[in-house]
Amino acid sequence: MALPLFLQSIENGRFSTWLRESDSPFAFYFVLLFHTFGLALLVGANSLVDLRLLGFFPCMPLAPLKRFFAIMWIGFWVNATTGVLLLIAYPTKALTNPVFYAKLTIIGSAIWILTKLQKEVFLDSLTEGDMIARGAMLAKWSLVLWVGAISAGRLLAYTYTYITFPS
Repeated sequence: MALPLFLQSIENGRFSTWLRESDSPFAFYFVLLFHTFGLALLVGANSLVDLRLLGFFPCMPLAPLKRFFAIMWIGFWVNATTGVLLLIAYPTKALTNPVFYAKLTIIGSAIWILTKLQKEVFLDSLTEGDMIARGAMLAKWSLVLWVGAISAGRLLAYTYTYITFPS
């Protein structure tokens, strides 16, 4: 009984109601737009690094791609912030949906891979060949996980049982 009351109390809050129901351009759709921008920064930059580690774009040197990690982390924090706001807008929709938990698990795994790439592959002491040898399998997993996270995120729009707490 505590969880439904918790969800209902969030949804009945002024901020949650404003996010969901406001006509302001800075409410729900603005947050959703920035969630998409964050996704583009994080997954776009990560995909380029992954593809390079897998042998695509062989004329592009690998070491300078280390700078993309800053872009990836900016995208992650934009997504984490906007994701919390989206959760506040529709807590029942997300927290009662198993797909939401699958999405979070996949994202956690993808971020773990991202951290391993940054700390174990993009070392100044490694040659490009060593970077590829260390990073190829991580890059494959990274691409698979980000496709899974994006797919789960899109499924959230269609797989919920309750959009808000039942009245």
